[in-house]
Amino acid sequence: MSIYGRLGFNSTDPTTDSTVTDYSSGVANNIALMPSLLNQWQTEDIANSSVNGYFVNPVAGVTATISSTMNSINAATIGVNVQSTISSTVTQALHDLGNSAASVVSTAGNYLYVTNRESNVVDPGTDTTTVHYKIAIGYGKILSYMTYQSDGIQNNSPIMGNFTSITLGNTLNTLSNTLSTQQIALSASITMGSPNTSDFTLAQTQDLQNTVSSISTLMTKYPAQDNAFFNNSKSVISDYSTVSPLAEMGSTEKMLVNKYIGTDKLKTRINS
Repeated sequence: MSIYGRLGFNSTDPTTDSTVTDYSSGVANNIALMPSLLNQWQTEDIANSSVNGYFVNPVAGVTATISSTMNSINAATIGVNVQSTISSTVTQALHDLGNSAASVVSTAGNYLYVTNRESNVVDPGTDTTTVHYKIAIGYGKILSYMTYQSDGIQNNSPIMGNFTSITLGNTLNTLSNTLSTQQIALSASITMGSPNTSDFTLAQTQDLQNTVSSISTLMTKYPAQDNAFFNNSKSVISDYSTVSPLAEMGSTEKMLVNKYIGTDKLKTRINS
């Protein structure tokens, strides 16, 4: 299959084929001189209609694992009583832990939503306020030039400020492994009955709560930070779109501004 073959032009039909004329030598030469639109692999992928499977969310797996473990922690703490000298304190701590774990499931869902967008494994859709790879990369490329010229920035932060959340895989995997070990210990501590009882200690409960809180902080902080950077970028690009044409006025446009429609602010700027 070829790209032209995919179009399905019916050259065997006389009526259809009669509509075709060869390019003139001038047009053919101009086309031949154009830079290539595609390299070899791009040509082959389009020809074979194989233009998907290019992107992956690097934190999707660990996010799913964390959600599952949090659900297990929440389920294990429902209705459980602790048998110790400070049973009421530990029981309450376990119930609070279960509520925290349930909350992180929702947090993880939002984290997955944001990182799927940052990873370009979903389309932008109608959401214009949450960072997306395609839009953020476009903004970042323009801002890389702009901030180099305006502020002397010589690094890729105008792009990478959108993508911190997808770089947390190692940290989340370490926390997920710790969480899983603690969840197994919690489940092993429970004796089924009416009610269920546990010999989990306050120290163990607090350690598990700290792990849950650390995961929650990461999955909350960085999507919010990435989205804020994305929206700041969008605002700067919007301002750039406003002022950019004002530096390229022709004589008639400049006359209109100076004589009729320009404020003192604008006239001062374009005439300086």
